[in-house]
Amino acid sequence: MPHVTRLPPKKQVLAGIMRIVPEGTNGAWPGDNPNQCALGYNCPPPTVTLDNYDTFGNRYIDIGSGGPSTFTYTITSNASWVQFSQTKGTVSPSAPESRVFLSVNDWSKVNGTQTAALTFTALTAGQPPLAVSALFTVTKNVLPQTFKGFVEGSQVISMEAQDFTSNTTVDGTYWTVIPDYGRTVSGVTPWPRADGNYSAGAGPSVEYDFYNFNTQGESGNLTITTQVTPTMNNGEADRPVAFAVQLDSQAIQTFYFYPSATPGGYPAAWGGDDGFVANMIVSVPALFTGVTPGAHKLKIFMVEPTVVLQKIIIDCGGLVPSYLGPPESIRV
Repeated sequence: MPHVTRLPPKKQVLAGIMRIVPEGTNGAWPGDNPNQCALGYNCPPPTVTLDNYDTFGNRYIDIGSGGPSTFTYTITSNASWVQFSQTKGTVSPSAPESRVFLSVNDWSKVNGTQTAALTFTALTAGQPPLAVSALFTVTKNVLPQTFKGFVEGSQVISMEAQDFTSNTTVDGTYWTVIPDYGRTVSGVTPWPRADGNYSAGAGPSVEYDFYNFNTQGESGNLTITTQVTPTMNNGEADRPVAFAVQLDSQAIQTFYFYPSATPGGYPAAWGGDDGFVANMIVSVPALFTGVTPGAHKLKIFMVEPTVVLQKIIIDCGGLVPSYLGPPESIRV
């Protein structure tokens, strides 16, 4: 068991009456906190980032109490394009936290990447004002007017499998949508069911158009994860369940995603707290290299007939872990 420290409910923390906690961090400012930065002390002010194709369109900062005292707060910025959901409020023992959303009131005022300075000021009786700084960095990405498809936001592209650009039929078999299926919206599977299979790249396919502004660490790498239903190998021994993925004209990658198991048994990945059944999903990552920012086409091919696609997630450098994955990206 980790070390537990009891905090007296009527004692104020040394850092002051107010703490701010930006979205996506366990750190709290002011004061030293090992979650603020790798060094754990003398960390810079927190930075919150946003771009114009982010699905949510905002970020938040929580304002909390550093002790039992009631205080009022105000928020100011040096940039006219910053929009606050509120610029003042009160934190008290009965209302110990306040959430403030940040957004851009007019993206036409932003060129490229710009940073605004934010100041949170707390006032309470008998103490000097406490001012805490934060930074709000926003990026305005420019998309070609002729592009149609999914657009990267916050260095991630998320696509529900049902929202394909095109659906190619081969020998009367195509991909059909199973509504209200899976973890989010639906599933997509080859139909009608048949015993036939295809070599990678020859079978029915669904295509997805997307536009990326970044790659992972500017390396030219993208990780494309296809989330599929945990389908067992229910065919012949030499035909394990499989599908294939291709990005633009790069080499096709084939995935036999269900691990081998003893006859009548299950693979180790089937059970457990983080297994196929617990997650109701199998995440199949594919690494593509030499990718440049711009418009791209992703194809997913049928190899065996019992695959069910649910979601496709493209990590352009900003993917963070979550159970359901990021919400679907903006589609233009």
